[in-house]
Amino acid sequence: VNVIDVYRKQWYQRRVRGLKKRLSDTLQQIDSLSLEDRISSYLKGRALNVGNSYNADAESILVNAAKMNPTMYELWNELGDCIWKKGDKKGARNCFERALGQQKNKVSLRNLSIVMRHKVGLTKEEIEETVRISKEAVSLDISDGTSWYILGNAYLAQFFLCGQASNVLKCSLNAYTKASDDQKVLSDPDYYYNKAIVSKYLDDYRSALTYFSEALSVDPRFAECKKELESLNDQISKTHSLVVNKGKLKAKKVAALMKSLKEKFYSQNSSKVVMVPFSELENGPNKEKVFNCVLVSSVVPMGQTPFVCICLDAHDTCFAVNIYNIDTFKAPKLGDILTIPFPHRSIVDIVVAGEAYCFGLIRVDSPFQIMVNNRQLSNDVLAPLKLTTTAMT
Repeated sequence: VNVIDVYRKQWYQRRVRGLKKRLSDTLQQIDSLSLEDRISSYLKGRALNVGNSYNADAESILVNAAKMNPTMYELWNELGDCIWKKGDKKGARNCFERALGQQKNKVSLRNLSIVMRHKVGLTKEEIEETVRISKEAVSLDISDGTSWYILGNAYLAQFFLCGQASNVLKCSLNAYTKASDDQKVLSDPDYYYNKAIVSKYLDDYRSALTYFSEALSVDPRFAECKKELESLNDQISKTHSLVVNKGKLKAKKVAALMKSLKEKFYSQNSSKVVMVPFSELENGPNKEKVFNCVLVSSVVPMGQTPFVCICLDAHDTCFAVNIYNIDTFKAPKLGDILTIPFPHRSIVDIVVAGEAYCFGLIRVDSPFQIMVNNRQLSNDVLAPLKLTTTAMT
């Protein structure tokens, strides 16, 4: 049964026919052994539950096995996994909690974290609890890549639901990196996909494109991954084109916007910050620095996050500003002047399908970090990112 489970975890690199043959052979081997009914039923149920879809026979056998052996935590984990596949979240959670009542174990903890994350309307406290539970699973076996992967997913959910802080994304990426030390994780296309999503929202487009491609190499039929890859390619291409061509505005319009920027020069009322142009910013965070720019165009990618502003500073340098967590209908518009304190700068310099793209980029985690036309934005501009989950991860 352990062999067929490993075979299933390499699902995307094998034919379904091969899995069915392994399943048939395994069931025959179980029948050939002289085992107690409670053990035989558990093994049969586990074998039948090996696929990605719900199996009613597996549930029936595992339910009977649980009646015969209610103290076996592995059995409750398997039953929880089985009924999760038919969409019974409450029943699955009860099974994992029953397993933990018998013995604290990493499988129950990480599966409980997953089930809790699929609740509609999660509170901040609940999502933080899923992170805590995932950390506890890791602490029981720090060499288990699956536990690290689930912790990475918990951090990713926290990013989407609790303020979109980039430091949370970095925690997620760190967990995914540790998961890669376990070879069984590397056969899962969702691992690469989620790692790509983290990289994309960290504005690390080179890594994001690489991980999307790796996910598709494992599962060429991964439709959502194809959409994300195409969308990111389109976002990069449009942003580069608009930066190079200063928003594709006519020279007269650009001159008028530049004049407006210089006439309405806004400064911070603090002696601790220095007003600088884009060219004098360092890559990474820039403490005690602030700069002004005027919006000349914008890009709204799939999912409407981030809102990409194409801006010019007073030295006629054009670059992009990625603003997260903002309602695109209430975002800055053409001609608005942005004041950005402590800007985080990077340079996008990549080649995609033979095309070279290079442009400067400023990251803004929250619209409350900037001023528009010398005014702080109101609370109604917020538009939290949406988290969608499709699998038991």
